[in-house]
Amino acid sequence: MEETIASADAKFGEREGLSKNASASVEDMAEKAGIVIEKVSKDELPSYASRLAAIVSHHMSLGMSTYFTHPYTLSSALRIFTSLSNVIIDPDPTTCPPSFPPPLGGVILFVAKLVDRASALDSIDMEGNPTRHPEVVGSVQLAFASMPNGAFRSEVRKMLVDVRYGGRGIGKILLRTLEDEARKWGSTVCMLDTEQHSFGERLYRSCGWTELGVLPRFHWPPDKSEKRNTVYFYKHLDEGDGAEETKKTNGDGNGKTITETSS
Repeated sequence: MEETIASADAKFGEREGLSKNASASVEDMAEKAGIVIEKVSKDELPSYASRLAAIVSHHMSLGMSTYFTHPYTLSSALRIFTSLSNVIIDPDPTTCPPSFPPPLGGVILFVAKLVDRASALDSIDMEGNPTRHPEVVGSVQLAFASMPNGAFRSEVRKMLVDVRYGGRGIGKILLRTLEDEARKWGSTVCMLDTEQHSFGERLYRSCGWTELGVLPRFHWPPDKSEKRNTVYFYKHLDEGDGAEETKKTNGDGNGKTITETSS
């Protein structure tokens, strides 16, 4: 399990009523937010890494819990994204269509991008250099289990939302997109962890995730001023409206849905 980066998006999303709009489709929510969600390929990964690392650096400057403590380097921030090159799943459905079981240890990287790219704010890395893809305002990773007996399990990793774009519900859109994708691959349960009392915790609760428990004093903030609590969540993806919609659209082409088999 890896800590998820919390963002102010959950706070502002709740203020605007986005967290209560559970019945809206992901497409409608994205259109309202002025974003599109795309999957990143292995070949595209290097060009996106600097932008995602810049978001991490910005969170660090705000004292938000990330994956690092001070001091840290740009190369370290880049590595958490470029290291995906060996496990990232090809997003092209014609060459790698969703199937069960998914690739063991495979990861799908989603990015949220502004439709109006001209409205993107500057994206500067921690060394003061502009990055590519300033239109990227958020990201999340769907990670599948690395062992066969957990092929039906998945995990939310590295939820990122640029706090400068708070108020659009970007975190919720990314999470809903991830859940839908996990179902397509036959995942029936998903887990995540985040800092207790963070904006991220509020986001996951508003999206119907169930608290598993709290691990006290489990991680440091960037300045290592204190040990903070980590809260774990899970969601059964084969229950609720999202699961029913997947049963209508997902399958092997013969009207059969992907189902879990007992191990």
